[in-house]
Amino acid sequence: MILKKLLLLLLLTTLFRSIVVAQDLKGDASDYIHILDSLLTRQKDFQRQKLLKIGEIMEKKKHASSDFDRFLSNGLLAEEYATFRADSALKYIDLNLDIANRNGNSEWKARTLLSKSNLLTGTGLLSEASQIMSRINRESLPDDLLTEYFGEMIYLYSHLGNYAGGDGNRYYIKERAYKDSIMATLTPDHPDYLWYKGWDVLGTDKTDDSLIPSLEKRLAESGLNTRRDAKEAYMLSKLYEWKGDKENSKKYMALSSIVDVKTANAEIASMEDLAKILFAENDIDHAYSYINYSLDQARSFPNRVRILSITKTIGSINLAYQERNKKQEQRIRLFLVVVCLLAVILFATVTIIIVQNRRLKKQRTNLDEANKSLSKNLSELSEAQRQLAEANAKLKDLNNDLQTKNDELNEANYVKEEYIGYVFTICSNYIRKLEDFRKSIHVKAVTRKFKEIEQATSSHDFTKEELKDFYHSFDTIFLHIYPDFVKDFNSLLQEDKRIIPKDGELLNTELRIYALVRLGITDSVKIADFLHCSPQTVYNNRFKVRNKAIIPKEKFAETVRTLGKFMERPS
Repeated sequence: MILKKLLLLLLLTTLFRSIVVAQDLKGDASDYIHILDSLLTRQKDFQRQKLLKIGEIMEKKKHASSDFDRFLSNGLLAEEYATFRADSALKYIDLNLDIANRNGNSEWKARTLLSKSNLLTGTGLLSEASQIMSRINRESLPDDLLTEYFGEMIYLYSHLGNYAGGDGNRYYIKERAYKDSIMATLTPDHPDYLWYKGWDVLGTDKTDDSLIPSLEKRLAESGLNTRRDAKEAYMLSKLYEWKGDKENSKKYMALSSIVDVKTANAEIASMEDLAKILFAENDIDHAYSYINYSLDQARSFPNRVRILSITKTIGSINLAYQERNKKQEQRIRLFLVVVCLLAVILFATVTIIIVQNRRLKKQRTNLDEANKSLSKNLSELSEAQRQLAEANAKLKDLNNDLQTKNDELNEANYVKEEYIGYVFTICSNYIRKLEDFRKSIHVKAVTRKFKEIEQATSSHDFTKEELKDFYHSFDTIFLHIYPDFVKDFNSLLQEDKRIIPKDGELLNTELRIYALVRLGITDSVKIADFLHCSPQTVYNNRFKVRNKAIIPKEKFAETVRTLGKFMERPS
């Protein structure tokens, strides 16, 4: 059962995160309004997701073995319920107060009292929240709780000022004083620095050009799935509103509402403000939907201050919605009358058309018979043309195959003639050189110059020179037949690994190996015999060159055999 709940939670988290994050904060306000409408239809899914998360924490709490573990679990549960169900959050806060008192831990007690004051302020129990804050000894708080203390005082006096009404009441003056206090203690690396910095700047002559870019960067890098994300999007909206940028103000207010809906936040302020923005733009449908959603959430939380705030707006929106509906009903009645008139005209028109169709039906029957006869003749002609086209295509393919075979035969004959002449010349030269060598040895033997005979027969210089001449002759004839071979071969290799013969060389060993492949000799042993080297040397060179290829290795040799347009013999 627990595994099933976890899988459902993972599925919902992935689905709803993709809906918003896919926008990458580059959409306009209308895109976010569309996403918000879609998410509102899945409100129960988000609540189920929230309850699954709460269930996991409760399951872990069952295994808590110390007051510290229970204090942490109660804190997590209170945090989850804090924007979802106020009475449940208050229950776990009171449990933590009991634990703090039982252990005599003043820090736990102060932290819990701050949470309780925040919750009471959010539900509109401002007098009770003020009493809670008076129980906290501000002088004894550590730095992190002092920041929370100032934040809660700002939150409390903001609600008191909103409840009292008017822009310059005494609560707003105290709120301003606590804003100055918190900005004196906050550092830029604090998670809530941008949130409080925004409130410090709004409505004043203070400026901070880095504030909006910093908030946008934070949101772009976030998962858009926490209350802090919703608050920072709300702050961006307020900053853009202050600058007079209505489009971006609406966009980020919609984004804040999206995150609130995703996190099942019932203590929602952004949706109410978004409804006011859209109402000012005469978008009655969205304003009506959003303000009623905000009212439902405020009642279910409950948030008495927000209910009071919403009731100041909802009347004018509902009135505009009803007037708009009345006008639509009047237009619909007029439209129905017009439709009825058009229906009568349409009936008369259809009757005339039916009569005309009956007259045309007979003529069409005759025409269809003529068309069938003509279609039959055309079909026969088309079939004959198709058969002729197939015959022509086959003949063309045969001609192309014949031309290809003739070209290959012509090339083979030409290569054969060139290399037969080359072989005869080589053999003749070697016979002459052997005869000269025999005569030289004979003369030295007759004159008993045995030491010179030994030197002549043991030196490898003669063989090296002959092998060099042999390579040069082979290279010359091959490049005479295939002058573009080196360029075409290098086009098969990576640009920085192409093979360039040294000065004075026509081909090197690697190029000669693949020159023999081009001539149809693919056996590494035969190539080794031809080049007077070991088969392993041939194999290594072939393997090294294939690794430089930009085409598949298994097709490399086959492709090489097609390289180089051979130099045809003069006519």
